[in-house]
Amino acid sequence: MRRCRTGLLLLTLCWAGVSSQTLSESEPAVKLPGESHKLTCTYAGISDDAAAISWIRQAEGKGLEWIAHISAPSGSNKYYSTSVLNRFTISRDNAVDQVSLQMNSLTTEDSAVYYCEMHHCDYFDYWGKGTKVTVSSGKSHLNIVFLLKLKLSGDTSGRKLQNITGSEPHRDTFQWTNACGADLTSDQYPSILNNNKYTGVSLLKVPKSDWNLRHSFECSVTHAGGSRSVTLGKKASCSMIRNITMTLKPTSPKDIFINNQAKFECRINGPDQNTINEMKFTWQINGVDVTKNSSETTDSTGSKISTLTRDRSEWQTIDNVRCSAKGPKTHVYKDLHINKGDNEPKVTVHVLPEEDVKEGAEVTLLCLVSSREPQDFYIACLEESGSNVSVYYDGIDFPPMKTDERYSVTSLYTTSLKKWNNAVKFTCKVWPGGETQRDVSEMLDKSFKLRVAMSCTDDAIDEDEYSSLWSTTSSFIFLFISSLIYSMVFSLVKVNMQTFSLFQLH
Repeated sequence: MRRCRTGLLLLTLCWAGVSSQTLSESEPAVKLPGESHKLTCTYAGISDDAAAISWIRQAEGKGLEWIAHISAPSGSNKYYSTSVLNRFTISRDNAVDQVSLQMNSLTTEDSAVYYCEMHHCDYFDYWGKGTKVTVSSGKSHLNIVFLLKLKLSGDTSGRKLQNITGSEPHRDTFQWTNACGADLTSDQYPSILNNNKYTGVSLLKVPKSDWNLRHSFECSVTHAGGSRSVTLGKKASCSMIRNITMTLKPTSPKDIFINNQAKFECRINGPDQNTINEMKFTWQINGVDVTKNSSETTDSTGSKISTLTRDRSEWQTIDNVRCSAKGPKTHVYKDLHINKGDNEPKVTVHVLPEEDVKEGAEVTLLCLVSSREPQDFYIACLEESGSNVSVYYDGIDFPPMKTDERYSVTSLYTTSLKKWNNAVKFTCKVWPGGETQRDVSEMLDKSFKLRVAMSCTDDAIDEDEYSSLWSTTSSFIFLFISSLIYSMVFSLVKVNMQTFSLFQLH
């Protein structure tokens, strides 16, 4: 009786010792003959000293086959069956509580469910749930079927299911592309055996707007039995998808001088409004992503606009700004480089001769800024009246031009003759890009006396340089006026010719 109680006690202790122990094999796999694969068995609740692990497999319609064993804890003793000798290698890694089985030169005879097993207390085995390894020649019939599922509630997406069936298990690769050939992200599911055929499924979620426009989607399948591709939907014009234009507008001088902040405006537009709506903006300053103080709007023309705002102190440290817009079909970006220089700019303000200004006409002021190297200048016009009211205005800036040994920028500002006659003072306010403490200004009123309001230089502009800048700017204005007059005359002649032709017909 005592011996029986002792045996029962040992049995209870042994059973309690395995109650919290688990063995977990790696995921199932489908392989081709000659390929390799590695199985892992992870043990939990088992000490390394007790984790003597064996691998056992069972092929379909056959009995269990022991194939490999490794001792614990060092793994110095290893054993193999003759069917896997010199092809399979068993090993252990006690640091991660794993025993691995490296399988090389696989054959179709190696297709089976593989179990890792631990021998415990002399007469109790603890098994994992098993994992299936399929080795197939891939010579199977391939059939591709499209299924479509649409949910019509709310802001939903159309879902396209690609169903692939074959007579043998296979390792297939799905890839969805749009009309331009860009890869699309999809969900792929493991092959399932049903009615003696293996089925693989790939799920693509499509924005409802794209489906409504009948955009095309192509699914390509790479399979051991062959490769195929099928297109769903009508073939869309790739030019409609790619023809996205972007403009990146630099900050306005008015915002800098009055609001002490810089605003960068990024605008995208294109022929496909749904494509524009799907695109998302991102910003980078000096190569670093920024997310704060940006907003998005859509104007009446359908253009999508993102505005990035920075305070004046941060603007002074900016060298490069990048705006990017990315959607499912395209990606566009624009860079804005701020040219900074160390040379002191020279500023002059000029006006057309008084005899050229007629009653009721406007007065045009020219602000000429020059420096010895390419440099960005932010120019605004300040109006100051006798009542001490000061208002900033943005002018029309022309592209930089090289004149002799200097670079010049021209800003054109137009005011009313009434303000000019009322002795309003006009100041050309110039802020060099990247400067932190200084700006250059020059003032002009009806007396034609030039006065420096705040200037960082005592040197006057050379007479030759002034003549060169004035000549270049005058030529610019003359060409503009000549082009306008030519267009008017041409239109008038065209109308007269059409009228004369009608008269002849009558």
